[in-house]
Amino acid sequence: MLITRLELENIKSYRHLAVEFRRGTTAIQGANGAGKTTLVEAIGFALFDALPYKQHSQFVREGEKYGVIRVHLLGNDERRYIVERRCGAGAYWQLYDCEADYRLEQRTDVLDKLHELFGIERERPLPTLFQDALGVPQGTFTAAFLETPAKRKKTFDELLQIEDYRLASDYLREVQNYYKDQMQQQQQEIQRLSFETRDLDQWRQELEQARQQERRQTELLAAGSRRLEELESRYAVLQHQRDELLNLRHHFEQARLKREAARQRLHQCGQELRLARQAQEQVEANRAAYLAYQEAEAALQELRQAERQRNILRQQQAALQHRQAGLSANKAHVETALKEIERARQRVIELSPLADRQRELERQREELRQQTQRHDELLEEGRSLRRQQEQHLKRLQELQSQIREIEPLQDLASQLPERITLLTRLQARLSERGQKQLQLQEKLETLRQKEEERSRTAERLRSLEETIAALEARRAEVEALPALREEQAQLTARRYRLEGNIDGYRESYQRSRGGLCPLLHEPCLNIRQKGLTSLESYFAQLIANDEAQLADLCKQQQELEEKISEITVYAQEYERLGNYRAQRTECAERLRQLAAELLRLQRDVDDLRQDLSELQNLNQEIAQAEQARQESETADQRVRALPGLRARVEQLEEQIKHLEDLLLERRQQVLQLQGAREQLKEVEAQLAALDDPAGQIRGLLTTIEREPQLREQLAELVQEEEKLGQELQALTERLAVYQDLDGRLAEREAQRQRAQAGYQTYLAHEQGARQLPQRQQAYERAAADYQAAERELQQAENTYHQAQIAFDEAEFQRTDEEIKKLRADLKGYTTALQHTRSRIAELEARIRHAEALLVALEAAQQEYRTLEDLNSAVDLFRQVIKEAAPQILQARLAEISAEANRIFGEIMGDRSVQLSWQDDYEIVVRSRSATRTFAQLSGGEQMSAALAVRLALLKKLSNLTIAFFDEPTQNMDSTRRTNLAEQIRRVRGFDQLIVISHDDTFEQGLDSLIRLRKENGETRLISEEEWQMVLEREEEHAHAP
Repeated sequence: MLITRLELENIKSYRHLAVEFRRGTTAIQGANGAGKTTLVEAIGFALFDALPYKQHSQFVREGEKYGVIRVHLLGNDERRYIVERRCGAGAYWQLYDCEADYRLEQRTDVLDKLHELFGIERERPLPTLFQDALGVPQGTFTAAFLETPAKRKKTFDELLQIEDYRLASDYLREVQNYYKDQMQQQQQEIQRLSFETRDLDQWRQELEQARQQERRQTELLAAGSRRLEELESRYAVLQHQRDELLNLRHHFEQARLKREAARQRLHQCGQELRLARQAQEQVEANRAAYLAYQEAEAALQELRQAERQRNILRQQQAALQHRQAGLSANKAHVETALKEIERARQRVIELSPLADRQRELERQREELRQQTQRHDELLEEGRSLRRQQEQHLKRLQELQSQIREIEPLQDLASQLPERITLLTRLQARLSERGQKQLQLQEKLETLRQKEEERSRTAERLRSLEETIAALEARRAEVEALPALREEQAQLTARRYRLEGNIDGYRESYQRSRGGLCPLLHEPCLNIRQKGLTSLESYFAQLIANDEAQLADLCKQQQELEEKISEITVYAQEYERLGNYRAQRTECAERLRQLAAELLRLQRDVDDLRQDLSELQNLNQEIAQAEQARQESETADQRVRALPGLRARVEQLEEQIKHLEDLLLERRQQVLQLQGAREQLKEVEAQLAALDDPAGQIRGLLTTIEREPQLREQLAELVQEEEKLGQELQALTERLAVYQDLDGRLAEREAQRQRAQAGYQTYLAHEQGARQLPQRQQAYERAAADYQAAERELQQAENTYHQAQIAFDEAEFQRTDEEIKKLRADLKGYTTALQHTRSRIAELEARIRHAEALLVALEAAQQEYRTLEDLNSAVDLFRQVIKEAAPQILQARLAEISAEANRIFGEIMGDRSVQLSWQDDYEIVVRSRSATRTFAQLSGGEQMSAALAVRLALLKKLSNLTIAFFDEPTQNMDSTRRTNLAEQIRRVRGFDQLIVISHDDTFEQGLDSLIRLRKENGETRLISEEEWQMVLEREEEHAHAP
């Protein structure tokens, strides 16, 4: 694969950038912070989904909403592709095949295609490969190899996918545990199903007995039902005779009430007829007064209409008089205003010369104000410039003092790389100690948890053994429970029959209170024939007998229910006896496992404590190394600031000279404007003395402008005043017609008062007189109705006495009592039959459930056998994977180690030195004289060894022939930087090497060079000429005094 072009848009410090890449070694050069690493990060993000930021929006240029990366590449299939990725708003990831004109837009499709192009297995994550082999972040090229063995294992196991074997084994252990749990559950299920189907034969026998009892109860219920039908048929005939008797008695009572109502109606009609005749006499006596009153009322209505018309005219007259007074006042006001206008016109002539003088003075005042304002502004600018000059002088002295303090620190700063290397080695050992301490805490916590679990398991085992022993002791009582439940059912049926009899007797008792027949309300003659005093005593005796039997029966039933309830509790627990036994077996097995685990954990704790005792003084060594590193780092940071401080000193000197020139210019301008303020005060005094004549004239002219309007208004008022006088004269003439109206009203009021008493009497009796004919007819109809009601009453009385003789009350009572007793018996039979049928349904359901459980039991046994086979197979698979993982790791490490040794020999130029990568991912270098680990190598040797191993990883894990080196010479002196650059150029087998550097170490032997410069927050490409100009300016600043 070959990257041919990179395009960035709104990515960090890049606004728009396009970079061409060639085959071979390419160097990316620029100052610190110029954005060199951003190019590698962009390639990693677009091609490998690797970005060292938690949020992709942090990769977007500040102030922009999105950024775009386009990578043009030539794949191993010699086809051209463009990978485009957008971050921020509207993020997407696309891959475009230029030859096929086909675009992939789904994330999974893009990742699959990139794995295919790079020759990488789909299961291997691209970000891990990029971060640990292809594009190692700046300053961490050798860090992974200096870590503790545990951290190295975590890093490279993930990269080499060795961890997948352990995960597969762990997954299969979970699967195996799952199968074991399922086997345990199936075993418990088999025990449960066997226990629940143990009584199937007994239930079948009880079902047959219950069905025989059902047939007997059905026969008794049928015979009782037939007898009940016969009695109910006879009872219906007797009840019909009784109902007919009651109806006839009701008809007789209704006829008697009807006759009484007719008599009362006849009396009321006679009273109303008499009152109507009296009202007719009063109407005839007061007719003349009634007519006189109506005549006076009609005349009064006409006179009051005239009175209302007169009042309207008077109101109009008053309104016109009010308007006339208002017009007179308005006319006087207008005449006064016209006189005031004449005086204002004369005053305007007098003020005109003074207004001209005022305008000239105001013009002079405005010019003087502008000059005064400019004078003040110049004084403020001078003070501001003076303050800036003083601040720059003070800052110049501070910078010169800082430069004198920093220059002696250059030697201390040069020791920083060596001190960092020492501190890194010590911190690696500290990390190892912290990990062991964490392991010790975890082991101690696990040891405590296991001991607590052992205590809980032992307590649970004791509890289970006690429960099982108690249940075994109650076995006989539990087995007798079905017989007790059958006896309970029989007692319940007897109780229902007795309760039904008592309810029937109580109903009959209530209906026969007082010893009277509930139908005829007469003493019962049949009860005395039986030797009893009354029906109440008869039914009370029956109730007492049955209640005594019921009380004895309830006592027996309560004792039996208490016994069943007590045994039921044990029966429910007894059903779980098999489960308790299985749990007891599990607890015993778990106790044996815990004993072995506790012994192993105690050994691990002792080993960790021994290891930690050897690392006690490590903190003191790290503190000393950290203090030395901080001293060198502080000195290095201050030394790096020297060029900037010197440039700032020159800038401040130029600014101070410029400020001095500005101050001289402002002083000359101030001298020219000194007299403006006194002249302004003199002009303002003259304006105050004039008292604003122009303003007075404007007010007077406003008044004079109203003259035409006021004269027109005066003419209108005179015309309207004449018109109102004419209207008042016309109204006075119309009011003269109503002069005698009040006398006529009084005369008619007196006439109406005299006739009012007769008028009221006439009205009070008029309605009654009109009803005289109707009331005469009503009286005649009431007399005829009374005679008919008398005849109907006689006929009803005869019919009622005949029906009373035909009805036999004694037979009716006997039939009713026999029906009630038979119904109570049938109720008991029905209840017993329902209980029997419920028992049959319960037994049938149990049998069906048990038969279904037999099928489930067979299936559970088959499932248990299947799970046993699966568990054995998974155990075999786990054993194969465990044995394969170390062998695969050794084979892969041997392959990578051989390739790394070849590359290392090329880099070092010495084939006699051998490099190997051990099983714990430790790099070991062997020469003729000694064997050294990675931490024992020099800085240059460490970089070369790490470079060889990472390149070998890249070649063996993918088909990629490209690599990135981000500041590989960081913290190296010039000699080491030159040696490493030469070693990298000797690497073979890669089509494209991209090296990032802030100096000119890699300029020799390059195939292409990319130079970057950051100006005003934006990074751009610069040419060779621009680069030389930048170097010359930096050299001039460095040699400036």
